[in-house]
Amino acid sequence: MKTTIKIFILLIMFGFFLNSCMEKEEYPVVPALKYMSFTKFVHPDGFDTLGVLLVSYTDGDGDLGISEYDTTNYNFFVGYYVMNNGVLEPGTVYNNLTGKFDTINFNNRFGPLAPDGYVGWIKGEIEDTIVPLFDPRSTKEYDTIQFRVYMTDQAGNRSDTVITPLIIVKNP
Repeated sequence: MKTTIKIFILLIMFGFFLNSCMEKEEYPVVPALKYMSFTKFVHPDGFDTLGVLLVSYTDGDGDLGISEYDTTNYNFFVGYYVMNNGVLEPGTVYNNLTGKFDTINFNNRFGPLAPDGYVGWIKGEIEDTIVPLFDPRSTKEYDTIQFRVYMTDQAGNRSDTVITPLIIVKNP
């Protein structure tokens, strides 16, 4: 019986020792993003129809995401840039109501990424589908585009901006 107690105490001490040796992850409360990949999907007729952007994130206090009932705010911002004469410029589209050109964005929203009541850091990946990937107004066979992405958390902290590599898009 005394041997069993000694073995039990040694196992507990060994467990504490292992736990103290493990590296504890900590992240800043400001969200951080990292570009992972961009995948294009090709229509059967040969043009690039949509793309899937993949980024990873970390957040030190786990407050990423907005309520499903909040339909007025975005928390995932995707700026669209297109190459014109060797210079990347924000993509625009003509607004018939205002008579001006509006910047093209593929902004989105996502719900809370941590369970209710959770306190601590979180990390993971977010996929965002860009539709359409091609510019129906373009007169070029190919366009060179780029996306610039950032996110905000519930406290209003803004992540760094990640920039995709240049993406060649085949238009219809």
